[in-house]
Amino acid sequence: MYKKIIEHYPCSRREFIVASGLFVAGGLVSCRSEEIERPKTRIFTEPTHIRVRIGKNAQAVTIGDNIFTHTSVGNTPKTIELKPKTKITIAEKTKTISGTIVLHPKENMDDTFDVVAHIPIEKYLPGVIAGELFAHWHPETFSAQAVAARSYATSSHLDRQGKSHYDLTDGPSSQMFLGEVALEVAHRAVEETKGVVLLYNNNIIPAYYSSCCGGLAANATDAISLAEQHKIPPLQGHPGEDLCTSLDIHKWKANRSARLLRKRLNACAKPMNIPKFADIRTIRSIESVETNQHGRPTQLVIHGRRSETHEVRARDFVRAANATIPSLPKTKDRVWSSFLNGEKNGSNLSITGFGIGHGVGLCQYGAQELAGRGETWEDILSWYYPKATILAQG
Repeated sequence: MYKKIIEHYPCSRREFIVASGLFVAGGLVSCRSEEIERPKTRIFTEPTHIRVRIGKNAQAVTIGDNIFTHTSVGNTPKTIELKPKTKITIAEKTKTISGTIVLHPKENMDDTFDVVAHIPIEKYLPGVIAGELFAHWHPETFSAQAVAARSYATSSHLDRQGKSHYDLTDGPSSQMFLGEVALEVAHRAVEETKGVVLLYNNNIIPAYYSSCCGGLAANATDAISLAEQHKIPPLQGHPGEDLCTSLDIHKWKANRSARLLRKRLNACAKPMNIPKFADIRTIRSIESVETNQHGRPTQLVIHGRRSETHEVRARDFVRAANATIPSLPKTKDRVWSSFLNGEKNGSNLSITGFGIGHGVGLCQYGAQELAGRGETWEDILSWYYPKATILAQG
């Protein structure tokens, strides 16, 4: 399998808790692409404090021994300096944090506020990678994840300064953040890669990552947005099949009521501003009609019972298929990625898919396979972010 990677580079937990074949024996030669720039210099910047929103539209927050409500916050942001390892509780969620908390009253919402933690990035990162990876995974996987997470967080911070009161959220839609953690491998990874980021044309890139790409890389322009920052080689995906295909987790199946799936798509037409969803009356099958340069679906066609067809963006279909619609039952089988096809079987639609998440950048399961076969964190990053420069900032 890795031969396919070498052909292109000569001599080069989340919701799915299923793991198999994690540490593969074997002697993979550590190979590097001649196209990948290696770190030779350092760039010096001011230390970054990441602003992570740990509470959205909160009605109350307990900080240490004190409880804050909208009445005690007032109408302007309230800053609270924390003692080391202060416990923060919002609803039933508790994190231990050192740094600063800022409470931001919400406009047009009289009784709620956002809770935003300001944390030095090197103290923030262990709580991220501990939430993103299994604790028993390879140290090289942790180090690769640390650099990707640092790059993504820093890029988001630079992009959102002056535009928003937070850079990131603490969930899977942004970056998992558990607060302060004691996981030694996470702290070692952050320390080993301290200050290291991924750049392209001297800009820190938003180094996206997902649980499992399913075997073929996605482009950020197709899977996320057409923003200019996504139109760079490191975010356009690597060629060749990924090593995650050696794991059972790379493939999934979902069984959905064809009628309820159709209703869910119909209900998403207005809120997602995709009128064609409202035109779907029946679903007989779903197949790929367009792919990126690596073969991963970007456009899907939905075939109806009377041979009518509806072409939709693959990522829009996934978002609508998993949407919460109050008038419809909650979905039992999640659609895990846009890399899929479906066929009607009786009244149900059997969906076969590959990968978990958007598939852009680092594939965490694939990175673990590479690490288990002897690759370093630098090699892993070079594979998942083609033509990126790995640089240390002071």
